[in-house]
Amino acid sequence: MAITAKDIASIFTGMDLGAEKIAENFNKLLEENIGQDNQLDTLNSNTLQIGNFIGKDNPDLNNVSAGVHNFGFWSDSTVPANSNWPKAMQNTTAWGYLIQLGNSNGVNTQLIFSSGGWIFMRLHVGGVWDKWTVVQTKYES
Repeated sequence: MAITAKDIASIFTGMDLGAEKIAENFNKLLEENIGQDNQLDTLNSNTLQIGNFIGKDNPDLNNVSAGVHNFGFWSDSTVPANSNWPKAMQNTTAWGYLIQLGNSNGVNTQLIFSSGGWIFMRLHVGGVWDKWTVVQTKYES
């Protein structure tokens, strides 16, 4: 028996009741599915991993593992200037998520979803990272 999209959605049922309810639903799903067809091993090794927090102590985006990483830079530690972060974000406060697809010297993709409505993307091809592309900066009216 495999975990379905409906099962994953059930984790967020009662989301308005807070993180405890989400954790309770997630743990219930795990308990119901542990050991079935090794699907938890499959989820852990073949899907996006939850990564480490990215901040002032580890801001280098060229050495990020595959997965979903949250990040945060505040007034006492803004996004580093002259860094591998998008120029529009440097020297600003920002928080959000970085998703990296790929984990090798081959083709990798990074997407940044940042506070302020910014979405950036860049590719790693031929051993080098391309420049950041602004994916979206417009708001609904």
